[in-house]
Amino acid sequence: MRGSSSAVQLAEWVGRKAKGSARLRWGGGELVLLVSGLQIVGVEGDDNDVLAAAFGLTESGDWFAEAQAAVAAGQVSQAEANAVVKRAIAARLHDFFLAADGEVSFTTDLPDEEWGLTVSYPHLVIEMVLGKDGEALVPIFLPEPDQVLRCLPDYARRVGALGLTDEAVAILAKINNQRTAQEIALPSPHGRDVALRLLAAAVGAGLAEASAGIADKPLLEVAPHFSAAAPKRRRLWPAMLLLLVVVLAAAALVYKPWVWTRTAGRGGPWAVAVDGGCQPAELERLYRRQEQDKTALRVVPFGRGEDQCYRLVWGHFPSKEEAEDAKSRLPDGTAARGFVPHVVKVETAPS
Repeated sequence: MRGSSSAVQLAEWVGRKAKGSARLRWGGGELVLLVSGLQIVGVEGDDNDVLAAAFGLTESGDWFAEAQAAVAAGQVSQAEANAVVKRAIAARLHDFFLAADGEVSFTTDLPDEEWGLTVSYPHLVIEMVLGKDGEALVPIFLPEPDQVLRCLPDYARRVGALGLTDEAVAILAKINNQRTAQEIALPSPHGRDVALRLLAAAVGAGLAEASAGIADKPLLEVAPHFSAAAPKRRRLWPAMLLLLVVVLAAAALVYKPWVWTRTAGRGGPWAVAVDGGCQPAELERLYRRQEQDKTALRVVPFGRGEDQCYRLVWGHFPSKEEAEDAKSRLPDGTAARGFVPHVVKVETAPS
């Protein structure tokens, strides 16, 4: 992680589901975050008098333990305690992220135990970047928009857990280990600045990382070169063609692809979104995919005016519950790579 800012180092460490402590140092203070998976499970350090006013926290106290003690003593409700702790963490992290002299170091000495109060690091940072004064954090997490964005572990599932809008999910679904942030943001119908802010939030939350490396591209097939003429061989293609027909027929009997259409529902306005796009080339791709199975797949619009985009949806279900149940049984390859399948209500009639 050499060359990364301390804020990005912290995001990448958490994003890889680290377990341990992160010690943050900067001119304005010092903070220790205890992290398990993607959750902050404890905090120690200068609370900048936020917690002291609410709970009477001592300088060396653990913020979470003090908050729980205040709840037990009837000083505050659990919801109030959670809000105060979360606000205090966000304020100190904001100072650390913007500090030019910030440093971070990591240890793996976190004990195995059941944790009470926890704060989701991805949710917290997403709220910070997308919330008030979040613009200042964009160049911290995304200093060079021409870098390739790569997905960190469980990217699709973690994006789905954030509960973002369809428009936000459509932008994040474009992170595919090949596109740069600039390539995603420039053509976005939501505007370059909005898209870059959301992409920066994804990096800051440990969902993705910006890399100066070469994008992952499929290897090109290069025709082999022979210096001497290859010996003549018997024509085997008729026999191979016959064998292929037999194999395909056997596969059809075993896998019964026509059963997929029956699992795609019994009619209704609910469906599972499996791909999306806003640009002409993306829309063309969606229609090409629709041609593969017109019974189960269809392209539908969403949004209005300049914000209109398109989804490729799978299935026809009478209720949201049936669609949610079917989502877990999507046929392999139905959802586009990096796209988070989610249930939507389609107002237009199936085409």
